[in-house]
Amino acid sequence: MPAGGFFRLRRLAAAIVAGAGVGLLITALVSLWPQRSVPAPFGMTGVTAPTSDSSSTAPTVSAVHTSSAPIAHPSAPGKPAVPVMLTLPTLGVRASVLPVVSDHRTLGVPDDPAQVGWWSASALAGATTGTVVLDGHVDSATSGPGALFRLASLQANDPITLTTGTGQLRRYTVTGRRVYQKAGGLPADIFAQDGPARLVLISCGGPFDRTAGSYLDNIVVFAVPA
Repeated sequence: MPAGGFFRLRRLAAAIVAGAGVGLLITALVSLWPQRSVPAPFGMTGVTAPTSDSSSTAPTVSAVHTSSAPIAHPSAPGKPAVPVMLTLPTLGVRASVLPVVSDHRTLGVPDDPAQVGWWSASALAGATTGTVVLDGHVDSATSGPGALFRLASLQANDPITLTTGTGQLRRYTVTGRRVYQKAGGLPADIFAQDGPARLVLISCGGPFDRTAGSYLDNIVVFAVPA
């Protein structure tokens, strides 16, 4: 959306809140926000065969702009660690990363679309095996596009960097993208922790269901250590 259009939406939102309340605000923004097309899958995903362990613990995902978190400097290789920042250079995105948990097989997502969640039961950044799972909201009716708003625009060989809490930079390269209908859930092997090292980014996409108030698809981008 052009910058001018976004600011017009913000002014309209302010007017609606002042005159008619939040309910109409959400309705108005949904009506004006562009419909998101379904991107074409591409590349290799590196998905491993599901095991009894991954099938029993894998959450389902039914449901993320830049942050002001400090920039860490690269350091010598060290032990895998918790990611605290996600950088998508080709999209101009830098977002803080917060730990999230799964509850009743549903993966948590940070409330703030500007932040991204790291599933705390998944692999650490820089791990030599297992999947690092990150997720986030695509946008918000009140705050606009999130950190993963353009997740579907990532292409093969695009770089991704995770900064860890110890200041290390862990680099990955995009290898594939898949689209899954939310009605069918996500395959358990996306969350596998017993296969080769990789990173997956998950967000919403596809058409918007105004009745349910959510997007119909999940966009999943796969990456491997660079």
